[in-house]
Amino acid sequence: MRQVVARPFASLSAGISAAHFEQAHPFRQPLIRPSAGAAEVCRTGEAVGRPLPGHLLAWWGLMDGIGDADYRAGFPIPPFYLPLPVAGVRERFASLSRFADQDCCGAGRAHATAAGEPSIGFCTATVPICRDLAGDVLVVDLRDGARHGCIMSWWAEEGYAETAWAGTAAMLADVADRLDDLMRTEIVDGGALQWT
Repeated sequence: MRQVVARPFASLSAGISAAHFEQAHPFRQPLIRPSAGAAEVCRTGEAVGRPLPGHLLAWWGLMDGIGDADYRAGFPIPPFYLPLPVAGVRERFASLSRFADQDCCGAGRAHATAAGEPSIGFCTATVPICRDLAGDVLVVDLRDGARHGCIMSWWAEEGYAETAWAGTAAMLADVADRLDDLMRTEIVDGGALQWT
């Protein structure tokens, strides 16, 4: 499983592509923090209270997101998301869970909606893994259903929306493919990565 996420992560952490690599841009490994370690990942899993997908755990085994101070490097997850540090996942989950969607989240961790289904309020069976600068998040959807493990976007004003990604590995594979396509990336504002 680690190999499934290793190729996309290697592309993401090494630079944009071979052609872009020689350009002066700061989006390289130093901005992507090394793994926070198994204990930190375990604490986050315990806080979520649900089994986390293997590909997500493998990704966290390779990196610990991008810190708040490094947001100017660009957004490695299209169109404008930064991977959250593992402790940040736990903090964001706890913060958003205080406002759990009463129409979805029930007693005993039961949920009225299935994985991949849109809803407005924050569902406690979704785990934020990336954020944008406005505070909106990409989540792994751990609700039951055929799309269990899919990636969804969640905006406080609009709720959940589908993405094209069936899971963390699909998201990272898409990122790697986009990084290899010079027509889908651009370096702007002194070296920041931007998706076109």
